[in-house]
Amino acid sequence: MQQARRILIVDDDPDITKLLEVYLLDEGYDVEVAFTEQEMWACLSGKNFDLILLDILLPDGDGFDITRRLREVSDTAIILISRKNTDIDQIVGLELGADDYVPKPLEPRALLARIKSVLRRYKKVTVEVPHEPTETDTSTLKIDGWQLDTTTYRLTHHNGTQHVLSANEANLLAHLVRNEGRVLTRNDLMVAISGREWEYMDRSIDIMIVKLRRNIETDPGNPCLIQTVRGAGYIFKASQKDNNSVLGAVTDD
Repeated sequence: MQQARRILIVDDDPDITKLLEVYLLDEGYDVEVAFTEQEMWACLSGKNFDLILLDILLPDGDGFDITRRLREVSDTAIILISRKNTDIDQIVGLELGADDYVPKPLEPRALLARIKSVLRRYKKVTVEVPHEPTETDTSTLKIDGWQLDTTTYRLTHHNGTQHVLSANEANLLAHLVRNEGRVLTRNDLMVAISGREWEYMDRSIDIMIVKLRRNIETDPGNPCLIQTVRGAGYIFKASQKDNNSVLGAVTDD
């Protein structure tokens, strides 16, 4: 018999947490509740969870900042929940690495459908206990003088310049590089980094492209590496000087 998927609800509203806890338990999930960020980290330090339902506004923490830090140490699925329902909040949440963003008030059946959709993207029944990235994580991609560590999301230039990308930014860049010379639509890119379909008017991919260009392009206003294909999407083109190495994934045992 397959082990029940484990969900951590992080919300300081006892009415919401009780409603969700009872509903999800009835649906066969193993559920725990944390009312603060501190309680959340305590739960994560001792157990594995398949998904975290994370409120944006906690008494001792900001959900966006928590999402960013979670993505630095864990691949646990994250669904953000919030009374703030603006496009920019959703874009920021997804860009920081959340898998979905659901506005309050919550409708349990609709939320359940979103939970099932997110969990289908994760093949493992349980995820690893969050751990700090180490210097021994050496799986890298070479990108025109830069190296992207796909484990720690560090982007390092041969001159020593370094940027730490969000999980989605790093995955987006890696997907572009691995498909060098191929035009990728926004839907291709969204599915690759989040497992969900791109929606009309969703600008999160475009915003991440702008940020990546600022990091790796000599002239971000006139990009050579990440080019726009009008009416289609984006294409990565390696510079001639780095064409032989840009696609090489280097993995040190």
